[in-house]
Amino acid sequence: MCDNNDLPVRLNRETVFKSDYMNLHIDRVRQPNGAVIERFHYVEYPRAAVGVVVENEMGQLVLCRVPRYTTNTCNWSVPAGGVEKGEDALMAARREAWEETGYDSTDHRLVYSYYPQQGSSNKQFLIVFCKSGEKTRQPDPDEISEVRWFTRQEIEDLIERGELDDGLGLTALLLWLRQT
Repeated sequence: MCDNNDLPVRLNRETVFKSDYMNLHIDRVRQPNGAVIERFHYVEYPRAAVGVVVENEMGQLVLCRVPRYTTNTCNWSVPAGGVEKGEDALMAARREAWEETGYDSTDHRLVYSYYPQQGSSNKQFLIVFCKSGEKTRQPDPDEISEVRWFTRQEIEDLIERGELDDGLGLTALLLWLRQT
């Protein structure tokens, strides 16, 4: 465990870009050993993101096929999205599962939290496991191209074939496989 003397210190900040979704800063940072990084590029996210593992009574998981502009792909992943202002992780998980799959969900529990890009960003990923309820709406067609239930073996096969390329979704599913 580090104390405050073992942590880097920001000496100066230039904000290059600012939005409700993310900010880009160029910081001048002093490392604990005294070395100074003159231009540290830092991507700041004001809110965390949540990935949701939704399991039905047969032990299947619901996944979403998500078209991604940034990677020019359309692959399966867990329901996921940003934690909105005023929400906690469990509220966001319930909302994201419902918006992206159409299923209500219950028994939410936060199982893991991590920072996927600690070297350049404060982005935090929160993983929530829950149980599915009934389907009460259609998935958001602006975000999701397909929704489907998968068995444990089908999920293992997707991973084996390299067809799960979303880091938050892959981490969530690996944690689920580990506990079942």
